[in-house]
Amino acid sequence: MIRIHIRLLGDLREAIGKEKLEINLPNNVSIKELIENKLLRYEGLKDHLIDPITKKVRTDIIILINERSIESSIESERVKDGDTVTLATIVAGG
Repeated sequence: MIRIHIRLLGDLREAIGKEKLEINLPNNVSIKELIENKLLRYEGLKDHLIDPITKKVRTDIIILINERSIESSIESERVKDGDTVTLATIVAGG
């Protein structure tokens, strides 16, 4: 088992009322598995993380592991013990 830290920013933080989570996971879990199997258990995150049409992880969220961007590799990128995963929605406006 590994323990990782999750940082939620913007709408994601507001959706569950927390900025930080600690989650225990089995070894060799991908970011996609983390989102689909752990984070969707938190009421309010599904609408922000899953595209309602494709039913897949949204492509318009920012995902960092230890401050390194990994949006394009959520299926292959694995989390390790002590990692910090940061998730944020992209805000558009003018």
